[in-house]
Amino acid sequence: MTRRKMVLLLCCTLTCAFLGIARIGIAQTPAGSSSPESVGLRSFAGTWNWMFEEKRFATMTLTAEGDQLTGSMTNGHIELDELGRISLASAAQGTTPIVKTTLQNGMLILLAKDGEDETEFSMTLLSPSLAELRFYGDGAPQSGRPIRLEKVWSEPPVPK
Repeated sequence: MTRRKMVLLLCCTLTCAFLGIARIGIAQTPAGSSSPESVGLRSFAGTWNWMFEEKRFATMTLTAEGDQLTGSMTNGHIELDELGRISLASAAQGTTPIVKTTLQNGMLILLAKDGEDETEFSMTLLSPSLAELRFYGDGAPQSGRPIRLEKVWSEPPVPK
């Protein structure tokens, strides 16, 4: 093999290797980086555990019905510190219906209504089985950390 053919073969091999690596890098985007346009309502459907200090303190079930999500959540008690961060979370008796959901830029806005009390939350998917939940709307603490949500059931099942 001549020197010119070897250089040409080496260049082709390196180019193919580079293109293969670049293609792999593009295909493997981080779980939480999907574009807002690619997240649909059905991605949020399922049963989600609300976690604090690695323990479940509430559970939320969201069901897709046409172009809407309906659902409910078990009641929980949350205490916030002076910075708006959760300092204590525990389960409480009863359930609260989720009366309205809206999808905005890949984020699900939920309205829960317990009697006259209304609470809004925003839910953002980090992966098919992990999400963050924040208080949303007027009066919501802006500096608070999100509540970690872990999906424990969906139809069809979500890989962990």
